[in-house]
Amino acid sequence: MFHDYYRTWATVDLDKLRNNLSKITAKLPKAENPLKILAVVKANAYGHGAKEVANIFRAEKRIFLGVASVEEACELEKLGLPIVILSPVDAVSVSKIIESGFIPTISNLNFAKFIAKEAHKKNKIVKIHIEVDTGMIRTGIPYENSVKTISEIIKLKNLKVDGIFTHFSEPDNLKSDFTYIQLKRFRSVMKELERKKINIPLVHTASSAAILNFPDSYFNMIRPGILMYGLYPSEGCNKSVCVEPILSLYTRICQINEIPANTGVSYSRTYKSKGRRKIATLLVGYGDGYPRSLSNKGIVIVKGKRAKIVGNVCMDLTMIDVTDILDVKIGDKVTLIGKEGKQEITANEIAKLAGTINYEIITRMSPRVPRIYIKENKPYKVHSLLGEENITLRE
Repeated sequence: MFHDYYRTWATVDLDKLRNNLSKITAKLPKAENPLKILAVVKANAYGHGAKEVANIFRAEKRIFLGVASVEEACELEKLGLPIVILSPVDAVSVSKIIESGFIPTISNLNFAKFIAKEAHKKNKIVKIHIEVDTGMIRTGIPYENSVKTISEIIKLKNLKVDGIFTHFSEPDNLKSDFTYIQLKRFRSVMKELERKKINIPLVHTASSAAILNFPDSYFNMIRPGILMYGLYPSEGCNKSVCVEPILSLYTRICQINEIPANTGVSYSRTYKSKGRRKIATLLVGYGDGYPRSLSNKGIVIVKGKRAKIVGNVCMDLTMIDVTDILDVKIGDKVTLIGKEGKQEITANEIAKLAGTINYEIITRMSPRVPRIYIKENKPYKVHSLLGEENITLRE
């Protein structure tokens, strides 16, 4: 099997990714001009691998890519898709943005002036998106004076305001009115811009949670992120789109120990056996991005049965109790995230046990974990520390 090559590995099913996006777009209103899609692939496509994920979208003319930095944009530059940098950039990065045609986000007038000045030197026109802060209190032009600022930005030569957006603070919370408040503020800004005859082509506010919960937020572009990868932003979301996780995570057993009662396991001996137990050591740890907070809490699947983590998760190794599981042997595959038989462990379940959110579970996965990509139901490529490799894998 292909996993024989690796200590710990992830599989990423690109067929499921494409299917998830189809289900998201099927939810959108039918229109003569279909809504644009800003596919969020920042943080290495939420840990799934930005290059392979983004490559799936190459033939989709209405898709833009959303990243967080110039470095992330550079990795995807050759795909030929429009790339929006959603977070603020520094002055050093402006030259590369202008040369490559990346679309930066503008959050203040001074930086807009700086980019316009640099673009003028190079005789280039730079497309930009403007972020309006309607209550996130993070980045963006405060909505109270955004119209005035945008009116000034529009006048700058060598800049083309191609998009405008805001970011909702709690769109996953259906019990809160704050998303409606933010939406009202944003609509007020848009209405005032319209009154001033300022037309901005692309308008987007709908992140994954808003796509599910607030159809009024769609405008003419949506920003799917975690939903594309088959996960819901929170348990509170309206699951109106049925998506499937595209990532599974596996490791292997490297050692099995029979221990007597009152024997400590792992660093600090936080677990002590209450009787004779069989302890298996896994080739995964927090160095792979597997949370140390799963110590004495986490669950894995071995031979179709659940097994508990015992002791502290180490940097490279983790111990589990397999006393009640028959025929366990060194080299056996262990499922950390995914389905095996009738059992399933989701990123949501792991997140809950670890005291965090599913976003962190998948994005923190280390580069040393190879990603094996599935297309047309077959593994076809591996990304690892050794590089990228097209593969013909043993069955």
